[in-house]
Amino acid sequence: MHYKKMLIAMAGSALLFGLGYGPAGEAAAENSSAPSAAQLSIKVEFKTIAQTSEASAKAKAEQKMKKFKNLIDLQQKALSETLKPGEIRYVYINDKEYQASSAGSSISGATYSIRYNTYNEYVEKYAAGNTSMPLQLQQAPEGYSFSMANIAPYMTQKEQDKIYQQVIAEGKASGQKIYVKKLQEKRTAVHLIYKMATEKNGITGVLGIVTEPAGPNDKTVESEPVMAQSEKLEVGGQEVIYTPIDNMEYKSVAWMNPQTRVNYIIRETRGHLTKEAMLALAGQIIEAST
Repeated sequence: MHYKKMLIAMAGSALLFGLGYGPAGEAAAENSSAPSAAQLSIKVEFKTIAQTSEASAKAKAEQKMKKFKNLIDLQQKALSETLKPGEIRYVYINDKEYQASSAGSSISGATYSIRYNTYNEYVEKYAAGNTSMPLQLQQAPEGYSFSMANIAPYMTQKEQDKIYQQVIAEGKASGQKIYVKKLQEKRTAVHLIYKMATEKNGITGVLGIVTEPAGPNDKTVESEPVMAQSEKLEVGGQEVIYTPIDNMEYKSVAWMNPQTRVNYIIRETRGHLTKEAMLALAGQIIEAST
């Protein structure tokens, strides 16, 4: 999709400046190294207009922020107050003028979470004593360095969408400019984040390994839906779903442990791992979690 957009943009630019294809287009390309004074003038004028528009948009945005500064400050204060373990907090700005503007989102959230910056710290302080949702690796994924582990309350996307609508309705009915809703959630999810040790073509890939509780009636992993290109495979006696998207720029392996009712998802974005490497990583996690 990204490449298609780029090609469309390039084609659009060619039409805008009157460039053609075939011999005429080739001639234009050959002479592009020596631009005319008129061409330079157009470029300078276009740059000036762009800079002026950008400065004007920035000034308008700053003016809006000043107008709603009190509301935004109150929102940030409510979000920044200390959260209790398992707490999920929503803050809604109940102001029609603010909502009609582009100053910011009318609803924001904060979640209590625990972060570990090294894999050893994560294992020693959390994973070693957690038998309900085991997630450990015998070795780091090839070419990746550990970035962080994050443990936070878990809600499904459907539950989050429902709560959002509920907060908005309650906020509007409250009569308060700033409406705060606090929830306590016993379920947790674990996220291990790895980043590529070295860039590939100027891009640093990201690898995420997630474990989360499955719903009582779930038959597949709710947060990683099966798609047309998904494949059902078997790794270490466990059925897994492998899904590549956008020419392998995103790929995942997901499975549910039917005995423990725990979901596992490996997601790689713009990384270098092959399908075989992803499945091997899944096998390592399956072996360590049984």
